[in-house]
Amino acid sequence: MTGLWLRMGNVGVSLLVLLVLAAGCRSSSSPTTPQASAAAASGATPLAVSTQPPATTPAATTTQPPATAAPSTPAPTAAATPGPLAMPTNVALATPAAPPAPSPAPTAATVALPASVHLDPMTHAYQTWNNCSAVSTSMVLSYFGIARSQGQLGPLFRPNSGDKHVEPRQLVAFFPNYGLKTMLVESGSVERVKQLLAAGFPVITPQWLDHKPDAIGHYRVVRGYDDARGGFLVNDSMIGADVFYSYDDFVWLWRAFNYRYLPVYRPGDEPKVLAILGPDADHQQNLQRALELFTDLAEQNPNDAYLRFSIGTSFYELGNKPEAVAAYERAAQLGLPPKMLWYQFWPVMAYNDVGNYRAAMALATEQIAGADTFGEMRYERGRAYEALGNLPAAIADYHRAVADDANLTAPHEALKRLGLE
Repeated sequence: MTGLWLRMGNVGVSLLVLLVLAAGCRSSSSPTTPQASAAAASGATPLAVSTQPPATTPAATTTQPPATAAPSTPAPTAAATPGPLAMPTNVALATPAAPPAPSPAPTAATVALPASVHLDPMTHAYQTWNNCSAVSTSMVLSYFGIARSQGQLGPLFRPNSGDKHVEPRQLVAFFPNYGLKTMLVESGSVERVKQLLAAGFPVITPQWLDHKPDAIGHYRVVRGYDDARGGFLVNDSMIGADVFYSYDDFVWLWRAFNYRYLPVYRPGDEPKVLAILGPDADHQQNLQRALELFTDLAEQNPNDAYLRFSIGTSFYELGNKPEAVAAYERAAQLGLPPKMLWYQFWPVMAYNDVGNYRAAMALATEQIAGADTFGEMRYERGRAYEALGNLPAAIADYHRAVADDANLTAPHEALKRLGLE
């Protein structure tokens, strides 16, 4: 187990931050139950949730809306940003050569961006075990004047504390409980994130934690940028507040996750967000554009495993499972990090969908051996067992999938179909 020691300012307090086996993000199409049922499954007390965030952002965060109306979104500060914490040398490794980065889709209008932006106020907290999703959402809520701790939010996302991930789609389902919205968008870019920040919208991104060969997945909250320094300012639950990442470094850590991003905003601000996103606001257009983009980049960089994997992700989301399998197999042949499928497990789903059950079973078993608590893989292996006629093994995996992640609906549905729930 690895520890990170940070010395913060003149306080001289050393904080131990545990590097978790996996902090948080996979992406797939598995549905989830409402967040309240997750709390019930975990034994946690359901939260009292306000239906709307406050219209103003008070100095102290609060869960109650103020009596008077005000501008709908906290104003970003286009001024000097606070100095970031120095990143420890055992986390911020040397940045490899910058990979090809996507370009934003055209938008309705091109607006000159300020040279720097910093979104305030926003709290920061260091995460506990595998809790980057809870801390990231807590930090974003604080920007909108809503106070929630990772202790309150963690059981909603991970009823089983051994679960090592939270899917981006769970974040999409989470924010409406607090009167906010987000959407999952593919093939983001530095410029697109800057546009959203300049308009006052924080952005959550799934990324690698660092540049290690066996890196873990991690959520970060992007709260600002500074063109003079050439990078983003990020609230990072593992590293600190206002951590500086150069644009190239940010893109490198992002690229394994299809350049996905989640802008968070109030419903009344949705027209502004849609105008920034342009064609990418339409989910199908966004998926098709992502596929075309990654295909073009792969032609220029034929040995880039991440690009091949992103092509597979796009094919899978568009419903072309055979092409998704072919892209995954090419990516695997080129070489993927050992924990890649901890966070993006669609290849096992695709193998089951095309009827290659033995491949699905073998790949799922390999991932379960590494992660142990892994509801999605238990369910997919159960599907393979059932298709191959081994019903007792399938039932055992369905039950274990429910135990691993009570948020999953698919294993419950399988057990009901078999008359076992």
